[in-house]
Amino acid sequence: MGTPAAAEPGPEREADILEGCRRGDPMAQRRAFERYRDRVYSIALRFLKGDDAAAQDVTQEVFVKMFRAAPTFRAEARLSTWIYRIAANACMDDLRRRRRLLFFGDLPDAIHPTTSPDFAPGGLQTEVVAAVDRLPPKMRITVLLRYFDDLPYDDIARALACTTGTVASRLHRAHAILARELAHLGPVAVNPQELTHDTTA
Repeated sequence: MGTPAAAEPGPEREADILEGCRRGDPMAQRRAFERYRDRVYSIALRFLKGDDAAAQDVTQEVFVKMFRAAPTFRAEARLSTWIYRIAANACMDDLRRRRRLLFFGDLPDAIHPTTSPDFAPGGLQTEVVAAVDRLPPKMRITVLLRYFDDLPYDDIARALACTTGTVASRLHRAHAILARELAHLGPVAVNPQELTHDTTA
């Protein structure tokens, strides 16, 4: 008889990782980081408008916070949903920090977005991404979680600590804004699926 095929990682695998993180197991922490870092980084990169250095910092911050809080996490949501919630809060915190720096006139050069292929000027995708960048922060993170990582409304609501009705309202308003700002490009331009053009998760 041949060797049985290994089972695909499922919810129980996620629960095992979480349990290991609760115990402070370095291997479990490594598995959590390797499994979710690309998703967290990608969300942060988009939310922070292509600033690679800031997105890297936010990604590190998310996992430091997650590992510190793991012993008291009550598993009321999936591990992935909890990580998205930490990531959303970290992105919002970084934005508030930037605004404080701007207010006091002390914005370091390194904080400005870097040029990368994903954010290079020109083309339909760039216009869509730029329009999403102009959305209010809470609306922007909702759009990114929905259309970049394809999260269902329930998971987005848990990640953002709001109701599914609020998620639906934010997406509806975002669609209206994008349709208005991108109307000159035609109906295809307002399809939020354009945000997933370079998904690496």
